Amino acid sequence: MPRLFFLLLCVMAATASYAQDTSEPGMYFVGFSDKADSPYRLDEPTEFLSARALARREKLGTAVTELDLPINPDYEAKVVGQGAVIWLRSRWMNGVVVVADARQIDRIQRLPFVDTIFYAAPKQYDRTTALPRPARFDQPAPVVGSVPVNETFYGYGYPDLARMNGDSLHRLGFRGRGVLVAVFDGGFPSVQYKDFLGYDQVEAVPGNYDLVEQDSTALDGSTHGATVLSTMAAHHPFFFIGTAPEARYLLFKTENSRGEHRLEEINYAIALEMADSAGVDVVNSSLGYTTFTDASMDYTYADLNGLTSPASVAIGRAFDRGIIVVTSAGNSGAGEWKHIGIPADAEKAFSIGALDASDERAYFSSFGPTADGRIKPDVSGPGVMVAAVAANGKGLTGANGTSLSAPLVTGLVACLLQAVPDATNQEILVAIRSTASQAEAPDSTLGYGKPDFAAAYRYLLDRRQQP
Repeated sequence: MPRLFFLLLCVMAATASYAQDTSEPGMYFVGFSDKADSPYRLDEPTEFLSARALARREKLGTAVTELDLPINPDYEAKVVGQGAVIWLRSRWMNGVVVVADARQIDRIQRLPFVDTIFYAAPKQYDRTTALPRPARFDQPAPVVGSVPVNETFYGYGYPDLARMNGDSLHRLGFRGRGVLVAVFDGGFPSVQYKDFLGYDQVEAVPGNYDLVEQDSTALDGSTHGATVLSTMAAHHPFFFIGTAPEARYLLFKTENSRGEHRLEEINYAIALEMADSAGVDVVNSSLGYTTFTDASMDYTYADLNGLTSPASVAIGRAFDRGIIVVTSAGNSGAGEWKHIGIPADAEKAFSIGALDASDERAYFSSFGPTADGRIKPDVSGPGVMVAAVAANGKGLTGANGTSLSAPLVTGLVACLLQAVPDATNQEILVAIRSTASQAEAPDSTLGYGKPDFAAAYRYLLDRRQQP
């Protein structure tokens, strides 16, 4: 089974045991029962949330709650006191990922404030940097020169843009300016090249974080993330322009190329927390989970209920705080599994299938519905021979997969957010579904069909003009 790169069928599942029968250290999630005696206060949210994050909550009328508070540092210290090393912190899951052996885990599970422990992965890395903290990125938007919106100037990016009527938004001047997009993937090595995106990467990509290795950069690892990013962010006039060249992008490495384990889903959930804290507006995740290196973690179709996976649950929490999470539906349509993957099963995920050149389901695009009968995918975008910057950062490639249809849609969601800045995330998604090609008869193959972003824009404007 391929790992990343366009047919990304990742993995995940549940395992009941809290410790493995080994003296070797492993990675464990340790969940806490409460946030009692926290030094953080709900009436001082600027201590843990950025101004952008608070503005997004204000737009929705969403209060800062105990779920938003960082974990209790005293609890963390007591876990460390048992000999464990803290690897990651999660405020929404209210716990930590630790490196520990079975004896240390046995001591930790006896602590009175610990209510959950489960094995997440074997130990694979040593820490080289401090633990991640919510990032704040306030750099200016990239300076991107305007060009006429037509096939000559947009080059190989124009056909996929025009198929979803995204060119209409670009002609009106909506190309993602002011919108902050997070991208979750397995690495972004090509982005280190000055000319990869076609303009100043420092302004276009103000920050990145590697949750897998926790070293100094996410601009390494799999080339998949860089290719995904290019479909949105690239700006090479006369050659290739993406669907949101004026947005800014935060890059998170959440996928581990050394194996498939439950920890990747925890990485995903924590990346969503970090994206929320930074004030991200929309997330692209061309990722999915069904089976693992450790088969005891494998999912079944019955698990596709939006409530089983930490990543799926985290999407709901992110959406409730105003974020749109766009995710690939999966590439299992021609295989034995056939179904969408996780976290595309999340009720509040915007899950994207793939279309072929005839606007029919691409042969590999995964089928819905979810295990509890909800329509998935939500919509479907171009996913066959999608133009993208080549892995080495030079030239173009044609790529297949819902890994590509998702970012094409993500970029245009960013444009729509710029076009109607007072629209909530729920209003944006309702507009896209309501104006897509199968809006009157959505199904488990294409969902609501191919988006029409010009129609979605008119839909939002019309609703604002109504008395």
